[in-house]
Amino acid sequence: MNWWKAALFDTCSLITLDKALLERADLATHFPSSILALEESFSVDQLRAETSRRMRPRVTPCPLPTPVDLAGILDSTIVPQSLSTVDKLVYAAAVHYQIAVVTADKQLARAVKAKDIHVGNVALILRELVHAKSLTVKDCEEVLLGLAYRKDFIVGGRATPHWTDLQDYTFPD
Repeated sequence: MNWWKAALFDTCSLITLDKALLERADLATHFPSSILALEESFSVDQLRAETSRRMRPRVTPCPLPTPVDLAGILDSTIVPQSLSTVDKLVYAAAVHYQIAVVTADKQLARAVKAKDIHVGNVALILRELVHAKSLTVKDCEEVLLGLAYRKDFIVGGRATPHWTDLQDYTFPD
């Protein structure tokens, strides 16, 4: 099983996955029928209504740790101040449940990685799909360019990413 199939997706990754699925609906076969995300990611200040409408059926809500556990996790670690409240909750849930995280936020990724929890982003998932021969290089490039067209620069901020950019891409470092 691929690591992202049991991972917790942050809000930005839900948005990126939604955009990728708009570009290539067949990508859905490479993800479980329901992915984990926090209910808090679906608030109106996090997701547009149309993105929420498309993604909500694909998501199983991940429960937050109890308030006591949540406070203990957040108090015991120096979490970057710049993380949004929702990202802090993603961090706490990942630590509490010891589950991988799909995120575009490098600071969140570093904090999760520091707890020895697997972390990655959609770009790494696409690369792994190509390496597993589940996606062709051409199809991968189409998705990358489509994401860039939609202003989702998942490969180091490149406006016109190609497979060669993804081959050497690292995250979060």
